[in-house]
Amino acid sequence: LHKKETCEAVTVIETPPMIVVGVVGYIKTPRGLRTLNTVWAQHLSEEVRRRFYKNWYKSKKKAFTKYSKKYENDTGKKEIEAELEKMKKYASVVRVLAHTQ
Repeated sequence: LHKKETCEAVTVIETPPMIVVGVVGYIKTPRGLRTLNTVWAQHLSEEVRRRFYKNWYKSKKKAFTKYSKKYENDTGKKEIEAELEKMKKYASVVRVLAHTQ
């Protein structure tokens, strides 16, 4: 960057095998980071979906069923691609949503 040495701090963590289930894009604002949008994976395992319920055994287990239907038709796929392109263009920070296998 402008012929100067730059150094960014990172943290390396030893974790069990992880799976990416989504991506979140953030925009910098004067008050801090604000979410631009979130794109989830097409198939989310039961372990991920049960984290969104207080009582999984009582629930109808419908989390992300309507979202996964977006991947089935062309308009939904175009919408998801548009969200990813918007994230590439405008997001200043992109974070991954992950869970262990």
